[in-house]
Amino acid sequence: MPDLLTEITHAARSYYRQTNAFQLTATDLFDWKAQLSPTRHADLLARGLAVAQTEVAFLRYCLEQRGYSMRAHMAENLSVAAFDLWEQHHEFNGDLPDHFSPLFPVS
Repeated sequence: MPDLLTEITHAARSYYRQTNAFQLTATDLFDWKAQLSPTRHADLLARGLAVAQTEVAFLRYCLEQRGYSMRAHMAENLSVAAFDLWEQHHEFNGDLPDHFSPLFPVS
């Protein structure tokens, strides 16, 4: 299982690194926040765009809005066993820490 988790983590990191190809905007942030609970919305609004850029949920939203499907990326970059594990566990990000940022990727 550790090898599968490592595989998932590497694929997730490569997915989120794709945000380096474009600029994340305040419009992205406000559109994403409109979908959140009022409490989560207020918390992120107070912290701003710089902090949101470290939130994997925000990054996935931005990528998906630009046509970068995480499911397709993971299917292309994972073994069948790793993809099945990823899918069975609600499309988790492996062992990415909560503060992960594609702006400063860990190799």
